[in-house]
Amino acid sequence: MEALLLFLAVLSPVALTAGIAIKFYKISQMPLNIRWEIYPLPKGELEKIRYGGSYMEEIDWVKKNNPRRSYFEFVEPFKELFFLHRVHKFNKYGLWIWSMALHWAVGLLFGTLIILLLDGIFTDIDLSGLVIVPIFSYVLGVFGSLGLIAKRFINKELKLYTSGIEYFNLIFLLLIFFTGFLSFIQDSSLSEAFIYVDGVLKLSIPFDEISSLTIIHFLLVELFLMYIPFSKFFHGPVKFFTFHKILWSDEFQTKGSKEEKKIMQQLHYKVRWSGPHMLSDQNWLENAKNTNLHEKS
Repeated sequence: MEALLLFLAVLSPVALTAGIAIKFYKISQMPLNIRWEIYPLPKGELEKIRYGGSYMEEIDWVKKNNPRRSYFEFVEPFKELFFLHRVHKFNKYGLWIWSMALHWAVGLLFGTLIILLLDGIFTDIDLSGLVIVPIFSYVLGVFGSLGLIAKRFINKELKLYTSGIEYFNLIFLLLIFFTGFLSFIQDSSLSEAFIYVDGVLKLSIPFDEISSLTIIHFLLVELFLMYIPFSKFFHGPVKFFTFHKILWSDEFQTKGSKEEKKIMQQLHYKVRWSGPHMLSDQNWLENAKNTNLHEKS
């Protein structure tokens, strides 16, 4: 049993890293998304960003070297990542405070793991004074997950949109943060956590020095790390594609470019569904050229 726990402890960060790399590769190889091009875009000239203009307003814009990068392009995702401003602005169910707490808790949980790793690697540095980080993580995590579970269960309209996997994910997070909180109550210095991670780095966890509660907490964290790339928790990392490749991409296509070749390849995909306006036995390009849909047999 101890060997299995050690194996999971070593496997979990490897599985997380490999899973994210594989997912990013698969996403990068997917067909091109339909771009939104909803202005204003947070890139280009500041004047145009202010009123939602485009470089395409300029005469002979195709011949000009238009600035396509702005620090706003990096500020905007951070606003979403750290403050969930779209949830705050658009969500009508009052989920923002609970969702903010849970997102911060997960971020601080990763911060806790980094602190524990650094303490184990650099033995001459004492990082035990940073236990405030996991404490905040556990408190915010319990607060946020309980609040979201209650909101989704009590609100009749929101309940209709909540699937079983949503409850599973929230309960999973609640267990992680609650066991972490209980381990803090049991061991306010979290010395057992430092011993556990140090043991993982040395491939020899001293289980006789660690309580069952701390072991359960770390087991849940390890399962969480392995679960992330294959679950809805992965929505954070893939926001790069959502923002930069779908919401904000307005680059024009040039002849012979990589994008043009990919578009031509996708236009030759066979249509796999049918409808009054679609011919399922033809590809997308043939459908686009077809002007005699009324003659469809």
